Amino acid sequence: MTAPMREDASPSRIPWPPILMGLTLAAGLALDAATQTSLIDRASSSFIQAAGAAIVVLALANDVWCFRIFSRHQTTIMPHRAASFLVTEGPFRFSRNPIYVSHVALIFGLGLFLGSPFTLLLTPVLAVGLTKLAIKPEERRLLEKFGDDYRSYVARTRRWL
Repeated sequence: MTAPMREDASPSRIPWPPILMGLTLAAGLALDAATQTSLIDRASSSFIQAAGAAIVVLALANDVWCFRIFSRHQTTIMPHRAASFLVTEGPFRFSRNPIYVSHVALIFGLGLFLGSPFTLLLTPVLAVGLTKLAIKPEERRLLEKFGDDYRSYVARTRRWL
């Protein structure tokens, strides 16, 4: 039997998302350097880098949108802090985790922009890590805190996209 969570209990003491993103990018770039591989050559560099830049801009724009919604509801955007409000509007209508979608897109976009094939290959590993270390603990915490409201939200909104 587990003790009930405090009202202000956080899903995790460790801010996993930025750590996992940094590790993914660092590992990808290190593997590229070790193997001397790159996606960029003279023929395709402009297109690949432009696509990567566009993805990065869209990911950051989505993060700003999410941040503004969280600010309006005076709840935290920090993954290791307890939420005080269940946000279901804006991009949260389409995904329960639009910020994590942005994180994955950002790393993928940076992989394209930097011409890093290993960063691209590690992006799905980032998604799995975010799911296990950030999303699932957050979901357990949100279910305990918001109960039926959260169950209803889960029933109508996908975890990713």
